Amino acid sequence: MSATSQNFENETIALRRAVDKAQGLLRDAARQLGDTLQEEHFMEDTPLEVSSAMEIAAERIGAALRALESVAPVKRAAAAPGAPTRQQGQFLAFIREYMMRNHAGVAPTHAALQQFFDLTPPSVNSMLIRLESRGFIRRIPHQARAIELTIDPDLIPPLERPFKFRG
Repeated sequence: MSATSQNFENETIALRRAVDKAQGLLRDAARQLGDTLQEEHFMEDTPLEVSSAMEIAAERIGAALRALESVAPVKRAAAAPGAPTRQQGQFLAFIREYMMRNHAGVAPTHAALQQFFDLTPPSVNSMLIRLESRGFIRRIPHQARAIELTIDPDLIPPLERPFKFRG
């Protein structure tokens, strides 16, 4: 591979990561703004000008997401070497999102993973074993909810569907 094509490939990977990160940030902002707009008790006390601005912002965030997804679709045909598969990526994204929303920073329970992904306990355990064997997470034996993400955060895709945190 020539130096020029290697540089192009590196720039393409960097651009893909930046787009993925921007999509994740926009999805999170859209989710948080949407949740706020649906909180009736909060919106009752919000001035009309502010709620209008929030609604416009939500629409523009949605338009930005659609524009990004039109040039860089979320689904990938195959995972890059060393990158998680789509399903593994969603597990990692859920774990990261859960830990970020939790003030204590603890990982989700097996039950939370089972409920979100609609899986059986053995399937959740199997996925966690695979994630650990690939070096994406580290678990501390005999300690509940002791999961540490060891993967490069840029390799974790955005979570494809929102969830309500109950922590």
